[in-house]
Amino acid sequence: MIAEDNLLNLSQPNIELPQNRMILLAKECMVETVVHFKSYFKSEFHKKKKLSENDLTQLYTKQAQIHIRKKDYPFNIEGQYQDVYNQSKGFSDFFFYPNEQNVELSSIYSVESKRLPSPEKKREKEYVLGDNNNGGIERYKSEKHGKGLSECGLLGFVEDKDFKHWNTTINSWIDDLSKLPNTLWKADEVLSENYNNIDYCILQSTAHREHDQVDLTHLWIAIS
Repeated sequence: MIAEDNLLNLSQPNIELPQNRMILLAKECMVETVVHFKSYFKSEFHKKKKLSENDLTQLYTKQAQIHIRKKDYPFNIEGQYQDVYNQSKGFSDFFFYPNEQNVELSSIYSVESKRLPSPEKKREKEYVLGDNNNGGIERYKSEKHGKGLSECGLLGFVEDKDFKHWNTTINSWIDDLSKLPNTLWKADEVLSENYNNIDYCILQSTAHREHDQVDLTHLWIAIS
């Protein structure tokens, strides 16, 4: 599958390490879920409703749960996760964890969801930066999400414009932030596109944290 090949190129994991392999499979699962999510999203029931970011995330994770059972993946998915193991301060929108009894069930891959565009003008740049440290990428930089993890993800629901528009726009926001005095943002934190088709786009970036960095895979789904 083209998307899987691209994800393999993104991560270049050491497959001898079980957690790295599971992260790769989690990202594969996220891509494979897109077709099921879009089919369900376009059903007559949901076409009649105006869905919030939480609604969209719930629809997506429910379809991912079904897909995980069908493919017998070695992990589960769950929404609204607070990390009690690494003591991250916030709640991830959803996370993947090992499907084993009597083992530590900490997150192996945490994901933050965002709508593009944001539902309010004052929250325009929330995919990157927000009030009270609530920006999508910002949460990973500050370790509000993903503390102790070297890879995490963002799921974007693209409701207007196209993938190229949002890649250019988001990168301009990051570039502007990197030029501010005493900033924590760096120019090399911009997103680079790895794959796209009519339904979804995969991008990659790195977010610098206080003592290290986290690699971010962005999966954007066109729902307009």
